Amino acid sequence: MKVTVASVVFREALAFFDDFVISLQKQDCQEFDVLLINDNIPMDVLADRLKIYKKSFADRLQIVDKSTHKLLPYELRIELLFEALAGGTELLILLDCDDMAKSNRISEVMKQYDGKYDFYYNDLFLLNGMNAMPRLPEITDKIDYLLEHNYLGLSNCAINMKHIEEEFIDSLREGVTQVFDWYLFSRMLLAGMRGRRIDNTGTYYRIYVNNTAGLSKYTESELEKERNIKLKHYELLRKYDGRYRELIDKYVKLDIGRCRTGTNTGVYFWWGMLSEWRDE
Repeated sequence: MKVTVASVVFREALAFFDDFVISLQKQDCQEFDVLLINDNIPMDVLADRLKIYKKSFADRLQIVDKSTHKLLPYELRIELLFEALAGGTELLILLDCDDMAKSNRISEVMKQYDGKYDFYYNDLFLLNGMNAMPRLPEITDKIDYLLEHNYLGLSNCAINMKHIEEEFIDSLREGVTQVFDWYLFSRMLLAGMRGRRIDNTGTYYRIYVNNTAGLSKYTESELEKERNIKLKHYELLRKYDGRYRELIDKYVKLDIGRCRTGTNTGVYFWWGMLSEWRDE
């Protein structure tokens, strides 16, 4: 089985790139290739950065340079899926270039992969080892799981590429989205695909200002950002399920000043801080 670890690399996350690569070099199983889609890093800079790593890593590395194409983030990730499929990848393990994988992530995904599911996902941890999210469900097999939040990202998921067709990937172009992972896995679920949790491993998730999720702080500006992202996401998917129309109506009417969170602990699924109107 051909296993590929893939990521989009970009200049704004270059400060964390060494941690990303070192976490791959420390994997207890090295039976995988590496695919990097270069967004906006000059190729000479990226090549120079990679010189410090082991030759065994470089020999398994494919870089697809898109630095002069000026593609949007979602377009780069569609290119990643196309490249993986064209290269014969059977199991695509995703890891953001500003995150790190636990040393047994590759081996556990490979060991627990059974080919029956369309995607697999593992827990996310903060850099201090604390859980970044509540416990993820064992099985994700319907869109209900992702209607109002997301826990399936491009750093904690793997895709069974044997179940993915070129036509499906191409259809993702219709979704001009800021949050591609939520859109991708929503589309997969809406197409009848299913996912399963991988246990006993995880991804170390870096929260900082420049990543898509931001700092996930319970402030009015962050809640407004979440509402806007949800409305755009729901608009893209409304033709697939009537419940998205109801959600658009709900969030258009939502008074941010009166909303609250369920636990207010700071541990949420992505886009899960907004809850309901406060009864006053």
